[in-house]
Amino acid sequence: MFLTPYTKLLVIVGTLIGVVLLMFATPFLIASGSTFASREIVQVIFIAMEFFGAIFLLNEFNRLRIIIKEKEMGDQRLANIENGIKKLSTFKKSSAGMKGIILAGGTATRLFPLTATTSKQLLPVYDKQMIFYPLNTLIKAGIKDILIIVAPDHSGQFLNLLGSIFKKFGINLYFEVQKVPKGLADAFILGENFIGDDNVAMILGDNIFEDDVYDEIRQFKKGGMIFIKEVKDDPSRYGIVEFDENGKAISIEEKPKFPKSNYCVTGLYVYDPQVAEIVKNLKPSDRGEIEITDVNRAYMEKGDLAIRKIQGEWLDAGTFDTLLEAGKVVKEKEIYKNFDPLVNEAIAEFNEEMKDKTKRILDPYKLYLRQSEKNQKNI
Repeated sequence: MFLTPYTKLLVIVGTLIGVVLLMFATPFLIASGSTFASREIVQVIFIAMEFFGAIFLLNEFNRLRIIIKEKEMGDQRLANIENGIKKLSTFKKSSAGMKGIILAGGTATRLFPLTATTSKQLLPVYDKQMIFYPLNTLIKAGIKDILIIVAPDHSGQFLNLLGSIFKKFGINLYFEVQKVPKGLADAFILGENFIGDDNVAMILGDNIFEDDVYDEIRQFKKGGMIFIKEVKDDPSRYGIVEFDENGKAISIEEKPKFPKSNYCVTGLYVYDPQVAEIVKNLKPSDRGEIEITDVNRAYMEKGDLAIRKIQGEWLDAGTFDTLLEAGKVVKEKEIYKNFDPLVNEAIAEFNEEMKDKTKRILDPYKLYLRQSEKNQKNI
């Protein structure tokens, strides 16, 4: 049984009181009984034992008092730190009225061994890392505050690449580590403080869009909005939207065995600030995850879900085949040319900075090699 310092302190105080009372009672106890030695010697022994016991208890009392004081001071320091973090984590309202989230966590086991050493979103798609495509989608929509949710294993790699790449362009990137994937909708709980009172557009880190969806995002006011795409191959792998005879969306089903249409929900979602509260009231699915489909259903049931169809390419680069296909489509359809000039300039500056850094490292080594060659010739 483990006692708290406060309980131990009460026990010691009670014991000390008992010892003091025993010290006063010892002469009377000795006088009333027979002993193996003289009463004076026994009395001295009893009093000595009680005296040293009292000293020990007093020392223990003082030690616990110091521990309790240090604990209280530590609790106060921790409270101050937590308050400081809360102040630092208080995000300002976005001037654009909307913030962005990129979900780049998870383990991407379908891409092992590629993702054993890096994040899926840092793999190349034609001439850029995958993460730049969703970043471009949000930036072209006028979003300047973007939260990137990453897995702990590769968080440092994201910081090395993106830490300050857009700083001079007025684009603020923030990072949140998701230790355990709990479903797409968990992003709105992790990012609740970041979202604040702003609308939010979330895009999956492996999704690439050919269509210009930027105006749709800019013009969004309230409720929810999703983007759907007609797929030919195996719609049961996606969240599927069902329509009535008038073309009105009436249901959304996650990975149905018997799809009621070929229109799947893509990885781009736009919601108002209520999304965090909606997600917190959802129950995890049988997979133990908070499903984004349930979020969309909640908005649909209120009549607040807008649905936009996209006609151009939608690439979900989550497997070897789709990753390879994504690179081909980006090149052939020249999607790589659709980047915001701001993004292209930031990447170009980053490349030059890395070249200069590499040159500074290699030049002394090359000089050393040349000097070694000369020395060898002179021998």
